[in-house]
Amino acid sequence: MKPYKRSVRVGHEIMRIVAETIRTEARDPRIRNVTILRVEVTDDLRIAKIFYSSVDGEEAERGLESARGFLRGKIAKNLRIKFIPEITFVRVEEENGWFSQH
Repeated sequence: MKPYKRSVRVGHEIMRIVAETIRTEARDPRIRNVTILRVEVTDDLRIAKIFYSSVDGEEAERGLESARGFLRGKIAKNLRIKFIPEITFVRVEEENGWFSQH
């Protein structure tokens, strides 16, 4: 038996793919300063929540929404799973050493 649930393994792989794609292929300047913090995938692998932080706030959020299809295509190209999860983005901000979601 593998030590982690499949959804956790898929989440780690999605995190790697998205972070690498943003770092090397993204042309939109709004997402250049985005850091992918973690990815949570539902057990049925249908939805992936991508948690990120960025100093650019709402501009980065709009950039990620704009790049959603491109990023999902990259996930599809690199993962061998039946269904590619719908992705949603959750912005995480740090205030006084604490993280809060927006």
